[in-house]
Amino acid sequence: MLTIVCDACKKAIPGPEKQTGVIYILDKALCKSCEKKLLTNVSDEMEKHDKFIFSDYQDQYIATVNRMCK
Repeated sequence: MLTIVCDACKKAIPGPEKQTGVIYILDKALCKSCEKKLLTNVSDEMEKHDKFIFSDYQDQYIATVNRMCK
């Protein structure tokens, strides 16, 4: 039996064998609910910028993933 634990909320991810409830970002495993929180946090931060710059988005995305998975 395979058990994968979300690196953000530290809960076991149900059904990891089918790869439906888990997403891998950088070297972290996130459940679907934490992925939604990640995208919401990143979009909220990017709305504060005057214009969209992809490198800023990447930096914010990586920083948010690392902050969530401490």
